[in-house]
Amino acid sequence: MKCRGCGAELQYTDPTKPGYIPKEILENEPDPLCQRCYRIIHYGKLTVPVQEEIFLHQIDKVIKNFEKVLYVIDITDFEGTYRNEIMEKLQGKDVYFAITKFDLLPRSLSAIEAQEWLKKRLNTTSEKIFLTSSKNGFGLKKLEKFFKDSKKDILIVGVTNVGKSSLLSAFTKEHPTISPFPGTTLGIVKRKVFNTYIYDTPGILTNDRVIDLLSPECQAKILKTNNLTRKTFKIDQSRAILVSAFCKIEVEFDGDKKPIFQIFAPEKVTFHETKSERADQLIYERAGDFLLPPCKKTDMSKYNFKTERILVDQEQEISINGLCFINIKRGPFVAKITVPENINVALRNRLLKPKRGG
Repeated sequence: MKCRGCGAELQYTDPTKPGYIPKEILENEPDPLCQRCYRIIHYGKLTVPVQEEIFLHQIDKVIKNFEKVLYVIDITDFEGTYRNEIMEKLQGKDVYFAITKFDLLPRSLSAIEAQEWLKKRLNTTSEKIFLTSSKNGFGLKKLEKFFKDSKKDILIVGVTNVGKSSLLSAFTKEHPTISPFPGTTLGIVKRKVFNTYIYDTPGILTNDRVIDLLSPECQAKILKTNNLTRKTFKIDQSRAILVSAFCKIEVEFDGDKKPIFQIFAPEKVTFHETKSERADQLIYERAGDFLLPPCKKTDMSKYNFKTERILVDQEQEISINGLCFINIKRGPFVAKITVPENINVALRNRLLKPKRGG
């Protein structure tokens, strides 16, 4: 018997492993939740952390059984959730894309504009892109038609916390465990949607996003956001912007006009402008109490930081995986981005038009 929330095989012998449930509940409840799912739903507590290798070592074996795949991507962290290594494994498959959390972006970005940007980034057609919001129901009718018309089973894939479980709950009576905790979907969960079956896989863990550096409890706090905070900065070489304790932004430029840029991040992420000479001291002294994330006092000396120098102009954006993206308003200039060495920093063509201010 499997947990109806996460799909893990239920067992009562080892409380430290996925699927654990007290024996008396397993024997008496007709459709039980494992202890982990029960605690997440009722108390927001995570137990039994899931290791990345549990799923990544099995992904090839799973994929080979399906022709049609729905790849779920978070548009607010596109670079962090659209993964080349996943696309390589999906070669030869009929791949569709469900893009979540569209409601978190500024309203000035139209669905048409977002769709055009996504078509170029995903190298596909509009018919294979479903721009959605589980929060307000945007785009779900188109996705519903996709499920209804499908004559083949569909494999659902995506990295952790892209909104996969929330999205699927709109179409299934059996609700998966919806939680901001990473790796909540433990096993492959088979669910009937209209006349087809969907197979929901575990969220794939990554190691190059800022969110990956946080405790599960802190991840939950940061990811539970109703909107993206945005703030505009105009600084010179003597100033620095701290975005959490994990990212420092400085600039280099020629001429009299200062660079202007706008930062977008989850609402609980701290933005702070300071003198460049004081920025590192703030990171090491105030991480976890003033600068969030991390969510508690943290020894930042355990991280090795790198600085990337990126020439940018106003048709571009910089993405810091799992943390924020930076929309360039006035350039060109060199952005100096300091982050932990494993964090990916990417330059991309802009999603938001500079002239409209996002």
